[in-house]
Amino acid sequence: MKPERIEVVFYWVTDLNAVLPFYTDVLGLEAGPRYGDWQEFHLGGTARFALHGGAQPRTGPTAAVSFAVESLENAMAELAAAGHHPTDEITDTGAARFVTYEDPEGNPLQLLERH
Repeated sequence: MKPERIEVVFYWVTDLNAVLPFYTDVLGLEAGPRYGDWQEFHLGGTARFALHGGAQPRTGPTAAVSFAVESLENAMAELAAAGHHPTDEITDTGAARFVTYEDPEGNPLQLLERH
């Protein structure tokens, strides 16, 4: 069996309504359909990103999502202006540069700029 594509990446969050403004207001993602404790976002392409509310037990982040940006510096400046700072330094792999942030519940997310 070989998977065809990424269908959805989602984070479990304990308070969906409290975390949602970080993704819509700070990151500027467009909220898509919401089904109870499931909130999707419009990103374009075939892969989907979502938040799943509920008291799912966890001991720490289990995944990270990378959001493509045109300019890493511009995106970082916008986040800094909103009071959000990276958890590490910019990493340059030669193919891309990325930096990691955390949402209000400590879920890691990366901003990635391809060379």
